[in-house]
This record gives sequence, structure tokens and C-alpha cells, in this order.
Amino acid sequence: MARERRVKKGSMVRALIAVDHHFVRASTGEVYLGPPMALAGYRFWEQYLEAFDEIVVLARVRRAENGTPTTVRADGPRVSFCDLPDFLGPWEYLHSVPALRSSIQQAVEQADTSILRVPGTVGQLAWKTIRGLGRPYALDVVADPWDMFSRGAAPSPVRPVVRRAWSNRLRQMCREAPAISYVTREALQKRYPPGPRCWAAAFSDVDLRDGLIDSAELGARMADLEHRMSYGAARCHFRIGFVGALAQMYKAPDILLQAIALCIDDGFDFEVSLAGDGKFRPAMASLARRLGIADRVRFLGVLPPGDAVRRFLDQVDLFVLPSRQEGLPRAMVEAMARGCPCIGTAVGGIPELLPPEDLAVSGDAAALSAKIREVIADPDRMSRMAQQNWKTAREYRPDLLEGRRTAFYRRVREQAEQAKKSPQTI
Repeated sequence: MARERRVKKGSMVRALIAVDHHFVRASTGEVYLGPPMALAGYRFWEQYLEAFDEIVVLARVRRAENGTPTTVRADGPRVSFCDLPDFLGPWEYLHSVPALRSSIQQAVEQADTSILRVPGTVGQLAWKTIRGLGRPYALDVVADPWDMFSRGAAPSPVRPVVRRAWSNRLRQMCREAPAISYVTREALQKRYPPGPRCWAAAFSDVDLRDGLIDSAELGARMADLEHRMSYGAARCHFRIGFVGALAQMYKAPDILLQAIALCIDDGFDFEVSLAGDGKFRPAMASLARRLGIADRVRFLGVLPPGDAVRRFLDQVDLFVLPSRQEGLPRAMVEAMARGCPCIGTAVGGIPELLPPEDLAVSGDAAALSAKIREVIADPDRMSRMAQQNWKTAREYRPDLLEGRRTAFYRRVREQAEQAKKSPQTI
């Protein structure tokens, strides 16, 4: 549960949080995470509840068809939802536009301020309404649309047009926003810089509570890996781990499977486990069969946030995230916190987490395969990677991030309070 923050009587501030995720409302009224379940449920909103008395989540919500969903609860004390049509794809979006605009305008008018998690369709629509009404708002910039719509990441005939339009729109939003938080230290800021009068901050939205192992656990993990690799990489059974939604090809699971197939063809004993789900899962299962590695690939589906993800990461010898686009990947930080050696690509904020020697070229299966073989051939290197990753993950401890988050959102709250006192200046 979120820690209660007491405010002066009569100074209640309600914040509207616009997100592009999907949720499910049970017949009894509760809201649960929908696919691909990229958030941690109710506890995700705690970063906002530290500064605001109440938040309303503006998101796509569908009605549960049968009973109560089995996923994580997303609403709770001081957190409610404004249900938007659960559109999928451009045609359903176009059909839903009138209803979307009406619901969004009503939600914006009833909120004291809005925080838009962008890029995303819901955030862009809310931004247009906010500008028209002259209401206070802030941005949480969590990804790069230029990479989101790169070749291979979002197969669509309109991809080049959307790529340019969304990137230009996000630049405009950042130029005009009074306050922006970025999940990266530098990467997103370079492409989407804040305006000259903007209050800008940088902090990740990763949640490592109970997720950071201690030094003794790290030592035991490295000792186990060293023992298993004592007879050489070619004779060791390696467990490769991946965490990412399969609703889009942003995380490049296809590149991972192709790279693993190349390693197996060279005689390595690999097993790869993919945690995540989405519409591309059948295509990835089909790809594994075509590559002849179906017996080496496990599709685990969505793992509930928390213990299930940590147990999975603790069984992984090497975590690989060959993303085509990223903000700052929470899954990689979580893997690093468990002492996993990690390989990523040089996109988004990943270079802020990993050194250049642990990065592969995005979209290149042969380069990724070579990087994997290079890493597993050197047990000492894997040990150094695990130690350095664990140290880096410690920079994302809750006690270090919470202060920055709270300071930023309290600044947003102050702007909203000032707007309530002097509405003519907005």
C-alpha cells in the first residue's frame, strides 16, 4: 500500500494519469491489468500518490467476459479509472475517436492537473484537449517513437508516416510542456529536449523493492556459475532469459531466436525462456519451429510482477534483451539486480546501463550470436559482468529514486495549486 501523505485540509489535488496500457474491469467493478501487463499493478501508482491526494487513470479498459480476471489488481485506495474504449489498431481507433475525445475532455476538466505518459495515443489525445482548455500538465517521457516505429519493430504499411509524425509530435510536446520527467539520464533528452522554461527531471520508474539481492547471494550465484562452467562453455548447459511483451516486436524476440539458433548450430547447449505474451507469440513459436530449435525454447507467458519474475531471473545464466527500441528497460534493471550477466543493444537508455562491450547491434542476429558466444566463452568476464550489473542496479534502489520522483511530482502539484488560485494565468 502507498504511504499516506497528509495535506492541508481544503487543498486536495486530483491528478489524471494518461497511459497507453490495457486494463480489464471485473463485473464487480475492480480493475485489473490487461495484456501485456507491463505495469506492476496498484503499487505502480504509489510514485504519484506520494504527491497527490487522488489519481484517476485515463486508459483503455474492457469489461471482463467471465468472472474476475486472474491478473494483478490495478485500482485501489485513492486510485480510480476513467474507462476509454479498448481499441486495437488504427481502424478501431478511428471508429472510437468521438467517444475518446468526449471521455478525455470530461476527465481533463475534472482533474486539477494531468500527467501524460508518452509517447502513446491516449497521451497525445489528452495533450490536445489540455492545450485547448489551457489546463496544467506534465509529461513522463518513457520511450522513443522514432525507434518504436523503426523497421522490424512495428510492421505496418503506414510505419514511416507514423514514425515521423509521432516523433515530431513528441518534440513539440516536450518544447511546450511546463514539466517533464525522463526515464533516461541523457538518451531521450537528446532527441526530445525540454523547452527553455520547463522543469525537467530524470529518474527511472523501475521498482526494485525486494528485488536487489545482497552481496552474499551474489557471491553464491557467481560460484554456482563458475562451477557449472568449469568444464568449458561447449559442455555447459546455458539458460538464456528474456522478458518482454510480445504485443509488438519492440524487444526483438525474433532476433534472439535467430541468434540462439546460430549458437546451437555451432554446438552450444542452450535453452532460451521468454517471459511475456502478446499477438506475436504464435509467430515466434512458428519461427522457433522453422529454425529447428522448438525443443530449446520455452514460452512462459506473462509472469506476475514480483516473486514470479525474480524466481525466473534467478534461474537465468545470461539475460539477453536485443531491443529495437527502449526508454530505460525495467526488465533489464531487475535482471541486473539479481546478478544476471546481461547483453543488450545500443538503443534508448540501454547504453546507460551496460558498457559498450556488452552491447550488440540492434536487428543483427549474427552480431548478437557472436556477442553471446564471446561472453559465455569467458567465465571470468561473466563474473565481472554480474558484479558490475549488480553495482549499477544499486543506483536504482527505491531510497535513491523516491526522493527524485516525489520532488518532481510535488512540483507538478504546486503548479496545479497555483493554477487553482489564479486560473486566468493558465
